[in-house]
Amino acid sequence: MGRARDSVRCPGGAPTPVGAGRFGNAGVGSLEGPGTAAVSLGLAKVFTVTEGVHVRFESTFTNVLNHTNFLPPATQIDNTSTFGQLTAPQTAENAGNRTGQLALRVDF
Repeated sequence: MGRARDSVRCPGGAPTPVGAGRFGNAGVGSLEGPGTAAVSLGLAKVFTVTEGVHVRFESTFTNVLNHTNFLPPATQIDNTSTFGQLTAPQTAENAGNRTGQLALRVDF
């Protein structure tokens, strides 16, 4: 969080090596992604209508701050135009755009 979109790159500029696409000796974690920052929020309140009837109001929101979370950088070494660049945001399952849900439940 807090880094510019173009600042996440492979160290050293990542030139295309000889024999691209073959198994190599790059260490685990040598390509660092942008990370994910997601804040979720949920609120609930129970109201008593009568002695045996209760109403429950619930609200749930994901990615409350609506912070853009990008997918990890492209790692296809044969495509030098996008290698190491952030090209798309994450989907809703992985802290994508802001979503909300409201519910009203009556218990009797």
